[in-house]
Amino acid sequence: MRYTRWTSDRMHVSYCQYYLQGDDFLTVYDDADTVGRIYGGNSLAAGGPEHLTVLAGTHTGWIRLTTEQCAQEPPPPGPEWETAVDVSIYSTSGNLRLFQWGGDVQEGAGNFATVGEGWYRVRVLARGRDEGEGNEGDDPVEEHSLSVWPAPPEPDVVHRADDAFARTHHDPARPPAEPVQP
Repeated sequence: MRYTRWTSDRMHVSYCQYYLQGDDFLTVYDDADTVGRIYGGNSLAAGGPEHLTVLAGTHTGWIRLTTEQCAQEPPPPGPEWETAVDVSIYSTSGNLRLFQWGGDVQEGAGNFATVGEGWYRVRVLARGRDEGEGNEGDDPVEEHSLSVWPAPPEPDVVHRADDAFARTHHDPARPPAEPVQP
């Protein structure tokens, strides 16, 4: 499997959020309801054309984040990840970059739209969101992983939803969210 990996021990989050975002987001597309769909859906991530929003436990501070640009679906998430979901997003611009809240791009992470315009699947893994919720220190206590690969659109998959936020907001009886079409 071909992939590019990037890791930061100092990924800054604000308002519990960070993003994948394409060039056409906010000019062609807008999604004011993304965070609402996280609360009412898989509890970790939601997206649409040109964007993905991920919800951390840390309100404002640092998380550890590892990203992978994959040629195909990665292996299933291990039990060390408390919450793990797969979401489909569409890139119309052929660019998907990692952003902090407020618009700062993490250039070192690269372009996640590895085959240009089209559908991608994103696996978001999280652990330590409960500890992150009250963390006011300078050291990250929360860790996330994003893996992105080209794939046809599919409904959200929740592999695991075992942190307190997920147990509060994810209802396994609710039908999985469908991909948002461009």
